[in-house]
Amino acid sequence: MKNNFFCNKPYINLYDRTSNNKKISSQILYGEKFKVIRKVKNFLKIKTSYDNYSGYIKNKKFKNKFNPTHKVKTLKTKIYKSNNFLPFSSKIQILKKNKNQIMFEKNKWIKSKDLSLINKKEKNFNKILKYYLNCRYKWGGKTFIGIDCSSLIQICYKYNNQFFPRDTKDQIKIKKGFIKKKKNKKKNIIF
Repeated sequence: MKNNFFCNKPYINLYDRTSNNKKISSQILYGEKFKVIRKVKNFLKIKTSYDNYSGYIKNKKFKNKFNPTHKVKTLKTKIYKSNNFLPFSSKIQILKKNKNQIMFEKNKWIKSKDLSLINKKEKNFNKILKYYLNCRYKWGGKTFIGIDCSSLIQICYKYNNQFFPRDTKDQIKIKKGFIKKKKNKKKNIIF
């Protein structure tokens, strides 16, 4: 089994187990790279390449050849010829350009103004955070449909091509330290 795959859906739920009472622990976004650890019933146990997060996804066909050049810089971008949207920070490969749109998959188009180069950074975290102001809370969520608190922080770093853990307990370990209230400033992460 080839061991490098890329998410080819706007997002895929990552579950903590394969039973009927499964809980969403995270999500992988379009263009996100992962490795298959093993097949279990109708599921694949995977590990994401960005943060080494493990979980189960439904066994489907995924891309194994992908060279992303751009990423979504808006909360969501409409996929034309479909009723779906690509969420913020999804990575895409431009296959074809046509006026103000690009084709990223066969017959699937999005607006080029919703994209930035894959290496572009957004230093203003507030700009990213404001995208999610009216999004509902969803445990394990990472998209405009629903997002959780640790994912909100992680996605700011991920968009800027920097590693940051998925779960709060691991985020605390990386950002440990105590800052007195007087020294708090904009961009500090407080747990």
